Amino acid sequence: MLGDKLLYQASQLSHAQRFAKARQAEGVPCHVVPDETPKPPRKVRINSLTGKPYRKVTSEKAER
Repeated sequence: MLGDKLLYQASQLSHAQRFAKARQAEGVPCHVVPDETPKPPRKVRINSLTGKPYRKVTSEKAER
């Protein structure tokens, strides 16, 4: 709690906003805080048919 306001934090911002709006409709003062926790790095995905990693999108392909 921050003063008399309830703070909500969720990984899905839209869910937290909906929940806070419902609480506000009930007369409970609320505030939504976006989750700014850094995400862990993604693991390399291996193609099960070839045993090699899937190709990443390179800047050359993105420009085409």
